[in-house]
Amino acid sequence: MDNSIPMELLKFLSPEGTLFLLASLILLIGPFFREKVSWPLVSLIGFLVSYLLLLMQAGTASPGDNPYASVVLGGTLSNLIRHFSLGAGIFLLFLFWDRDRFQPETVGLLMILAGGSSMVGMANDLTVLYLGLELVTIPSYILLYCHGDSNSAESTMKYFFLSILSSAFLLLGIAFLYGLTGTTNIAAISDALLLADPAKLFGADALAAHRLLLIPILGILAGLGFKISMVPFHFYAPDVYQGAGYRMSAVLATMPKIAGFAGLIRIFAFALDHGGPAPTDFARDNIPVLFWILAFISITLGNLLALLQRNIRRIMAYSSIAHTGYILAAFAVASKAAPDSAFTGLSAAMFYLIVYFFSTFGIFAILHYLEQGRKPIRDWDDLAGTSKDNPVLAVALAIFLFSLTGIPLTGGFLAKFAIVYCCANVPFTLDDPVSWESHYLFILLALVIVLNAAVAAWYYLKLISGIFLKPVIWLEDKSYSFKPVLIPILASLLITVVLGIYPSLLLKPKAYQELIEKRPIAQGAGIHGPFQLADGKQ
Repeated sequence: MDNSIPMELLKFLSPEGTLFLLASLILLIGPFFREKVSWPLVSLIGFLVSYLLLLMQAGTASPGDNPYASVVLGGTLSNLIRHFSLGAGIFLLFLFWDRDRFQPETVGLLMILAGGSSMVGMANDLTVLYLGLELVTIPSYILLYCHGDSNSAESTMKYFFLSILSSAFLLLGIAFLYGLTGTTNIAAISDALLLADPAKLFGADALAAHRLLLIPILGILAGLGFKISMVPFHFYAPDVYQGAGYRMSAVLATMPKIAGFAGLIRIFAFALDHGGPAPTDFARDNIPVLFWILAFISITLGNLLALLQRNIRRIMAYSSIAHTGYILAAFAVASKAAPDSAFTGLSAAMFYLIVYFFSTFGIFAILHYLEQGRKPIRDWDDLAGTSKDNPVLAVALAIFLFSLTGIPLTGGFLAKFAIVYCCANVPFTLDDPVSWESHYLFILLALVIVLNAAVAAWYYLKLISGIFLKPVIWLEDKSYSFKPVLIPILASLLITVVLGIYPSLLLKPKAYQELIEKRPIAQGAGIHGPFQLADGKQ
């Protein structure tokens, strides 16, 4: 067997490799040439080269049949997450275009952050996935330290220590999963859990082995739950956002979520139903319940606590928690339903995540721009006069808030509708009482989403009223100049509106079949734990 690293794999990894190499060079030499080089422009060129290399891989399903190549996976979903991660990195880069004392370090860390998220999206091995997540987490709290305000020291330390704790939980889950299956290859783990025959494994002990799955599942959910601000691992978010400033809030509210949900898709792929025996039943009976509960409490708690806030960044933090719950609802459907609905659930989750990114980025970017050269914008009262001060951006800000609310003709409306539709159409069997109970539970979850959308409308419309309706006591004589951040703001606005009219550009359920139907087992990834295949297949 040829154990050399093949050219196919190096070519497959070239987009991320380009980002990491250029980021390393910027971090090494940037501090010596802070004022002489436009480091955001250098970073943008690196992003565009990486994007071009990724476009050249269109249609590539895998990086070859070499054992090393089994750690990553191509396909529709992988390519979507990689494109999304690089695109998100470019948008966030424009927030830091203005020169400051940490500019080389900032753009270099943003490139690493985007590359790490992209790695998670294509990971087919738990070690690669964990490495990608850490490449998102570590730059995040370094950036938070560099760009937080004077009150951010406590929130930065809180974020730092909690991120370490979340990584420990994630490693615990990965270790248990490796102990049960004997491999870190995700495709091999998936086949072990789906295709193993419990009757031929350990007899009565097979049930105990299945119950042991709850330990890695809970550990992984705890680790990833921190990345995506999921209840009950959300409590750091309001304090961190409040002390982070609008630019860093945009980073924390988006990129870790992209990586976290990509990790959830990769690790929990085995829960998707495609006709397996008892282990599939275990996954179908337990994982959807976990996602259902987490979605319910995240949606409800996030929206209710947002109602009590006046600080805009705290409102957006709790709103972010609620949006995590909406996406988890789609995950619950994907892990419970029959194959067609499973693909629909995944499609709805990714569509919602993309719409959420552009809407949230637009809000934070506009607030950051408006804050330049005027008094700080902290509470919703500070938005008074924005419609007179800068009417174009006021309208754009309102559209982004309408999108997060779920108002028609915005991407947010169709994103919420897709998830409600998924929940309301979970299949059931007439002669199966358990199936009926599950169906009614998802109907209840759909109603919870609708009711919470009404609750969220209250605090979003409160912000909009501050922009357009709140009396102006005094108005600054402020003339706004062109800044590069206006470019991604305009692009986000166009995408938000276009996806609200033509959702079919991204909402393509059948495109996600490759996640299940093209699950290659890695060469040399032996399965020798309690869930090894009964006939010895690998």
